[in-house]
Amino acid sequence: MSVLDTSYPLWPGRRPPLPDSQEVWAPPAAAVVNSEFADRTDPLRTVTFYTALAFVLVKFGMLAEVQTWTMHFNAYLLYVFGIPAAFGVFVAGGIRRTLVGRPAYYWLFFSLWLFICTPFSSWKYGSFMLAKNYVRDDLLMVFTIAGLVVSWRECRLLVRIIGIAAILNVVTGRMFANLEGGRLGLDFGTVGNPNDYAGHLLLTLPFLLVMVYNSRSIVVRGLALAGICGGILFILRTGSRGALIALVVCSLYAFLRGGAVQRIVLLCLAPLVIVAVFAFVPRATLQRVVSFSASEQDVSEEALQSSDARRYLLNKGLEYTAEFPLFGVGPGQFPSYEGSHNKVIGDHGMWHQTHNVWVQVSSECGIPGAILFIGGFVSSFLMLNRTYRKAARRPDCRDIRTITFCVMLGMVGYCTATSFLNFAYFYYGPAIAGIAISLWRAANYEFEHRGKDIPRVMAVVPRAAA
Repeated sequence: MSVLDTSYPLWPGRRPPLPDSQEVWAPPAAAVVNSEFADRTDPLRTVTFYTALAFVLVKFGMLAEVQTWTMHFNAYLLYVFGIPAAFGVFVAGGIRRTLVGRPAYYWLFFSLWLFICTPFSSWKYGSFMLAKNYVRDDLLMVFTIAGLVVSWRECRLLVRIIGIAAILNVVTGRMFANLEGGRLGLDFGTVGNPNDYAGHLLLTLPFLLVMVYNSRSIVVRGLALAGICGGILFILRTGSRGALIALVVCSLYAFLRGGAVQRIVLLCLAPLVIVAVFAFVPRATLQRVVSFSASEQDVSEEALQSSDARRYLLNKGLEYTAEFPLFGVGPGQFPSYEGSHNKVIGDHGMWHQTHNVWVQVSSECGIPGAILFIGGFVSSFLMLNRTYRKAARRPDCRDIRTITFCVMLGMVGYCTATSFLNFAYFYYGPAIAGIAISLWRAANYEFEHRGKDIPRVMAVVPRAAA
């Protein structure tokens, strides 16, 4: 009987050479106790991972805009955390880890397509600047998240950070509310418009559900529930009809696709939200939200005028898609092209966006750009769905199932809301792709290593004599 040399390097999947005796080898428990990737020990990646978390919090929490508005100077928070995160992506293997997922390719090629469309744009310089800023500020999100978030523990931290950002979004709406016209918006920021603010909340609020499901602290669960109820209330106070449709779609998706726990939470939230709506949402705002047809009683005239304008812009977007099917009118150039080629208000057009993100992309970047853009979302959802289905078959992977479900729920609400918004060149799509890739990669590692009872000692069996 022989004993294996303990100085031989061991790691999961590596078998040392067998001596004269037949050995049944199993790696020590210490080799698999941490369900993380092998490169988790890279100190540079670990440091830049935390800068990536801060970068995500600044982005989703709108902290850079809040800081600039309240302090009256720009502290460049996005650069403070974004540059170290980008450095980690390039030098710590972040690009390699990102490109294991198909969604990353869609957003990478969509960014490239923006530059390809630029020479054919109705305003070349404007399209070039938009494409450059998109790559620098928005495409970076997919590499920052997918390239630096490695283990399942880090995935949980990422989801928690976005949940904290959701609470900050609600607090921002409370502190800096702009109630001009009776609709809740913000005084500043890229999502200051009521419709845009509602779309942002629809994406971030489901991340708070993870705290409701998984947290062991009653205080944390209470704060998360309060944040969700407050966020839904603010969404309704924006008076956005697209957001109302998105809420209905999210509720149906949660009820039909979620498990028993999700249905219970949904049923508990429903009466609280209904009471809060009638208690805190102004009647005029509720009237606007439900105004979809001129035949309805107490219809909002402003809402109908908005619907007519959106219908006109949507038709124009489809018209330009058919007229310029390959390259569109140029990235970001629909308002200027429509305004200078139509006579709707005096001798010019409306100079507005399409208010439909899918038509916005197809009219400005052509059908190939729309295919890449839609493919980025579809591929991300399919990757999340595969992870969810595999976790649903594992009783020991309930946390993975919960997190992927909440991310998909936020994605469903966001994609529904953006059918009425102009979010084509924002960071949300690449960020969702990065989250999907990180969850998929970390969850597959968990599926392989969870629940395995690995012995701590090696059994050595003497080889039978010849």
